[in-house]
Amino acid sequence: MSSQHPRSRAFLEKYLNGELLAEDIDDFIDVWHNNPGTKEIYEFLGMTAEEYSLWLRDHDTLPHIARARRAHLPLKSIINITVKEMLIAARSADTMKVKRLKSWLLQQGKID
Repeated sequence: MSSQHPRSRAFLEKYLNGELLAEDIDDFIDVWHNNPGTKEIYEFLGMTAEEYSLWLRDHDTLPHIARARRAHLPLKSIINITVKEMLIAARSADTMKVKRLKSWLLQQGKID
């Protein structure tokens, strides 16, 4: 991460602006753990509780969270699209990811 202190703006805002990489989230999480203040961790990161719950399930979902934000679409819509795209691609490496994403959608009661 850059030498800027991570508290200036939320992680997700900087990620969406292309200022940070996905792995830079760890620096923000460390800052929060060192001084949690009054915000929940997902708020500190600039996420909704729904986005954070998905990210906790699979850290590789950050681009999908960003896609939903940029497109101004509900996260569940993007995840449903992603699952369908992954099923069409039928790559065995994606099998576990599809299972995790489907499980999250079921847990949220938002599977199509």
